[in-house]
Amino acid sequence: MVTHAVRWRASTGIVAVAALTGCLDRNPEFEEPQLPTASGSGSTTTTGDPTVDPTSQGTTGSPTAASGSESATTAFDPTDKLTTGMTTTDGLTTGMTTMPPAGCGDGVLTPDEECDDGPLNADTAACTSTCKLAKCGDGLIQTDVEYCEDLNDDPADGCVKCFEPHVCKEVLDRAPGVPSGLYVMDPDGPGPGPLVPVYCDMTLKGGGWTRVERSPFADPIARALFEDVEVNYADPTNSRYRMGKAAMVVVGQHSNEMWIECGGVDHLWTDSEFLFAGEDNPNSCVNYGKVLYKEAQLSDIVLTDVELCTGFTGFLDGECPGAWRIDEQEQELCALSSTPWMDGQMFTTLYSDIFAVDPSVVEPELHDCHKPGAIRAVLLR
Repeated sequence: MVTHAVRWRASTGIVAVAALTGCLDRNPEFEEPQLPTASGSGSTTTTGDPTVDPTSQGTTGSPTAASGSESATTAFDPTDKLTTGMTTTDGLTTGMTTMPPAGCGDGVLTPDEECDDGPLNADTAACTSTCKLAKCGDGLIQTDVEYCEDLNDDPADGCVKCFEPHVCKEVLDRAPGVPSGLYVMDPDGPGPGPLVPVYCDMTLKGGGWTRVERSPFADPIARALFEDVEVNYADPTNSRYRMGKAAMVVVGQHSNEMWIECGGVDHLWTDSEFLFAGEDNPNSCVNYGKVLYKEAQLSDIVLTDVELCTGFTGFLDGECPGAWRIDEQEQELCALSSTPWMDGQMFTTLYSDIFAVDPSVVEPELHDCHKPGAIRAVLLR
């Protein structure tokens, strides 16, 4: 439990923001993970609120069954098999069991062949060893075109349309209309690490949002987003959840938007390049800077394309006022107006740390994140 402390105030300092670059890994030895997923049957579509108990698509509860976890439905079957490359399991047969037509491989296309590239025919090539055109679902993996092959239509099992997703938007792009819930994917990027469950909001602002943190007002994580603090990584439905930084880096590389909310109308919508804002000055409460928000809403006031001075470090970073806060009194530290919500007039309580769930000064009557039971979510798309 974090005790909301006496206000410590900074007087100077602007932070820099780290830029990220993209990467994509191949996994020709894809294995179906024994983890909860969102199946296509018996699911319930959630609303756009990623912070309050959405029904996950096709799970039997959170992987750790912790209190405060979101609800779920059917069981993931670890006996489900898949076929990768040349392997055949549980009666699923790859393209290699089909006898090639006579003359296949001589480079001369005949009526009973779909293709024939002669010695270039291969089960990893565009024309297979049986003179069939390579396609997703044939049990083979075409080099640099396909990244996995599981011979099913479940978009939540870590392989969707022969692609191994890193973020929820990559799932939605390949399987439009899928519901919100748990999806297995590879958010930590290249390497031998296992696929893990990730919560996807598929309805908020068009869907495709990957949740990277969930922090309750009653027991906040209270650390800057740039700090490597992994919390319940295998259980994204838990009320306290945060991806490790390596995973967050990869999700950020495959995203360009960030959304912060606490289950009501209040929200912040900005560029994902601000995810690790403040990391150049990590061990200080004098850690704030301008963030350009595409949209910022507090109560019934909506600001668009607005710069707000934002504090990045939290209570457990050194008893700082609140991780990812917007305080009207701190706006002048960034050479901005001290009354951003109402021109010329204070809208919030003096020193209240809006959008932080570890605030030193709360605003429960006005702000969603400071109400009892509030859980702040940070999502990327």
